[in-house]
Amino acid sequence: MNPVILISCFTPLVIIFLEMKLAVWVSAVNTENSYVGKEPLRKRGPYVANPYEDVDAEEEEYGDSTDYR
Repeated sequence: MNPVILISCFTPLVIIFLEMKLAVWVSAVNTENSYVGKEPLRKRGPYVANPYEDVDAEEEEYGDSTDYR
């Protein structure tokens, strides 16, 4: 098979592949730009005073969860 024929057959596939990669990249960049533009205006809060505290401390029957008396 002549290499010129082989290259000419696969050139449209390569072009389509590169166009699709470019389109996905442009879409991702636009999505990220719109997200970053909205980020400073986003409402934040309410913040938890102590995020690591034991929320069900009063509901535990025993003092420690591994203490099975």
